[in-house]
Amino acid sequence: MKRYRKNILILTLVVIVTIIASYFLYTSGTTNKIKANLNKLNKSINKDANISDYPIITMVINSSGEKLVNDDVALTVMAQSNYKIDKIYYSYDKKNWRSNTHFASYGKNANIRLLFTKSMDERVYIKVENERGYQSYVYFTSVKIDKKKPKLDVNISFDGVNILASDNIGLSAIQYSNDKVNWDEEKVSGKQVSLAKNNFSYCYIRAIDAAGNISKVKMKSGC
Repeated sequence: MKRYRKNILILTLVVIVTIIASYFLYTSGTTNKIKANLNKLNKSINKDANISDYPIITMVINSSGEKLVNDDVALTVMAQSNYKIDKIYYSYDKKNWRSNTHFASYGKNANIRLLFTKSMDERVYIKVENERGYQSYVYFTSVKIDKKKPKLDVNISFDGVNILASDNIGLSAIQYSNDKVNWDEEKVSGKQVSLAKNNFSYCYIRAIDAAGNISKVKMKSGC
């Protein structure tokens, strides 16, 4: 029995250490740095440079966690170099590079903020450059923003209500209420949903998409 408990304890500790190590690798950017170095996504423009001359992106914090959101997404880029870091570039295709930033604290330990405000679903590639012109390997993350509200049409007939909702990304729910405060929810899916309701007792209807955007509220006549 004692031996069994000891084995359980050891197994539990191994699981905890594995989870902590995985989280550290994810948040520190180590995983993507290893991928970038192995795949050599981008080499320094100075091919004769020593590896110690390259700046290194040590961490990228994605405010969305790479999930679909309906708000702005900030990428906080942290980088180190033996020489002053003075430029950052990002791209959606690794061919066309942009350099506008929302906030930047440059130097040998740089802290740079990129802000994305428009609807998009892109893999974003990032690299930094130091004062000697040496560039880091490319780091990548995903930015998925949807700010477009779903559309909702409600048609009243003598025997019920017909609901037609549509969205560019995908719907998640149709909600019903009598006071616009407390909402009952019906789960749905797909870019377009059509529902026919008999003996409909609610006054207000709205649609919600997968990103959390809410349509205009429709009111049933007679309420």
